[in-house]
Amino acid sequence: MGSIWERFVLRKVTRFTATMGLILATHANLPQSASAANRDELWAVVHDICVPAYQSIGVGFPCSEVSIADGLERGFAVLRVPSSMTHIIVVPTTRISGIESPALLRKNAPNYWEAAWDARRFVEEGAHRQLPRDKIGMAINSEASRSQDQLHIHVACIVPKVAEFLRHHHAQIYKTWSLLRPSLLGHRFAAMKVESQNLAHVDPFKLLARGLPSHKFSMGNQTLAVIGATFGGGRTGFYLLTNDPSALPGNIVGAEALLDDKCTN
Repeated sequence: MGSIWERFVLRKVTRFTATMGLILATHANLPQSASAANRDELWAVVHDICVPAYQSIGVGFPCSEVSIADGLERGFAVLRVPSSMTHIIVVPTTRISGIESPALLRKNAPNYWEAAWDARRFVEEGAHRQLPRDKIGMAINSEASRSQDQLHIHVACIVPKVAEFLRHHHAQIYKTWSLLRPSLLGHRFAAMKVESQNLAHVDPFKLLARGLPSHKFSMGNQTLAVIGATFGGGRTGFYLLTNDPSALPGNIVGAEALLDDKCTN
């Protein structure tokens, strides 16, 4: 087995090194003018490297985890962003372009947010400490602001300004979507809250698609963030944030602006 592993690593390491630089673009928000080939590099890492490695030797290197027990159509992989020990991305092992994909809204669609929330243990592992749920957030970029055309959910700590905003304005966030009057990071957001310990029966993609006015709404134009929360009386749940549905693509905040990949707070 050792020789198989060595040959695998030698064959893939050069490609992996180059590709991970492109994965960093998901954190750096490269412009949409990035080449089509570059926009498929994340898919190449998961599909051509992590999954075959896991299927061959049971280790999904360079992914931290590959979960395909229910098949590739429902599986996912977890990758740690090279520039941060506390920033991971969760990627389906089937081809899904991004937040705009109709496949995400099917009745039996896999809940990738549930997988991403469960994968927060890798953020805690990188931080070398257990993190309160309200310190951890997940986010996905809009179609216009992403640099990779394979669905991926960022998971990291949230920036202190986001945590402060939610503390100060929690009373204005209800169980249905509503547009918040105060701006956050210079942008308007719509928000809602969900009371649930986990996301096993809550799919934020579907909550977003069903909850905002259709005459001014497109899934592909939305950034969606899901942030752990503890409400009054110790009740647990999540805050969901999305940009103002009427915002122009150039005024949509990138997912990473809401996340602190160094967990400094």
